[in-house]
Amino acid sequence: MAEPDQPEARQKRSEGRIALVLAGGGARGAYEMGALSVLAPVLEERGERVEILVGTSAGAINAAFLAAHAHLPLGEAAAAGCEIWRGLRYRDAMRSLLSAPSIARLVRFIGTFLGLPVGAAASLLDTAPLRKTLNRIIEFDRIARNVADEASPLRSVGVVATSYETGRSIVFHQGGETPPANDERAIDYVAADLTDVHVRASAAIPIIFPAVEVTEPATWSGWYGDGGARLNVPLQPALELGAERIIVIGLNSSVVSEHRVTTRPDLFDGAASLLSVLADQLTTDVATLTEINEAVERDGESDEEGRRKIPYIFVIPSDRLKIGRIALDVYQRRYKGVRGLLRFPNLALLGRITDAARNSMHGELYSYLFLGRAFLEEVIELGRTDAQRWLDAEHEEWPWRVGPPPEVQDSTGAGAKER
Repeated sequence: MAEPDQPEARQKRSEGRIALVLAGGGARGAYEMGALSVLAPVLEERGERVEILVGTSAGAINAAFLAAHAHLPLGEAAAAGCEIWRGLRYRDAMRSLLSAPSIARLVRFIGTFLGLPVGAAASLLDTAPLRKTLNRIIEFDRIARNVADEASPLRSVGVVATSYETGRSIVFHQGGETPPANDERAIDYVAADLTDVHVRASAAIPIIFPAVEVTEPATWSGWYGDGGARLNVPLQPALELGAERIIVIGLNSSVVSEHRVTTRPDLFDGAASLLSVLADQLTTDVATLTEINEAVERDGESDEEGRRKIPYIFVIPSDRLKIGRIALDVYQRRYKGVRGLLRFPNLALLGRITDAARNSMHGELYSYLFLGRAFLEEVIELGRTDAQRWLDAEHEEWPWRVGPPPEVQDSTGAGAKER
């Protein structure tokens, strides 16, 4: 892809170690691979290579997958990742809702709330199939070889989980030096040989998925859950692992949709609205990054605290409910009726449980578990569209930016500034 017309100085390849930061979001993680499939050819054409990978939840799955494919060109790895996401189904991550163990789990969950002596349920859903799936799609042993191979660009990969014991974010990383604990952000760094256990821990959404017991390294053994509970977009760990330029692919936009919920909010509307915290956290981190960049621009090579300018690429959906609207539309077209219930009972039942057809807020919540081909295809394409939107914009060091994010165009074509 040719760069847009820019001054000659802006067309030079940027210098500095590049990190790819991948957010959490369940099935929405397909968006990240779609976006990367557009960004990768541009980076390759410029001779720029990703050396650090950091992800949370679905982003951890993508980070581990890319780390295991780091011996391949990034564009080829991203294309393979898109195909993996297209092929994933409910049964690859969760046990059928109609299976005996799942029904027993639901009975225990309801019984717990009723005060019945049935024993506490570990979670709403059973993710037993996920371990086999992760080991099928990710060659974990290859990660160590890629980190050690000088011909491979990969120098470090990290996945973020939340410790149930301490409530802190734990970054299990393979390769690179271990940063000191960041007590201000409550982040600890642990060198580890990454396995499916660390990735499953990062993706263990509280209440919905069961906690995962990590036993290696032994000094950090314990129960862990979704890294997104505290650090959904691990931008700070990427910096502390040595990033000098950052590509951030987020799954929640800070731009408020023009869509309005007109009915009285219910339980699921409330749960979905909490997801806005993730968007605000990401926006705050990027705003802080641009403030540092502006300070460095004023002071020269570094600011008064010795911080250097960090050019970035920032790809997110055009508004907060964009993916929710896609989920709502696909559910209504393919899964809402009797035919959908007969052909895809698990996705159809989940849609009924979350009342996905009610509004896009419900669709937003449903999208986290929506492992259906039609939905995944549209989310991948959305990622590609949003990445192209970034590339089509003007940036100070195209495709890298140092100032505030550019104007975002929503689905109606009206502009809305990222806050």
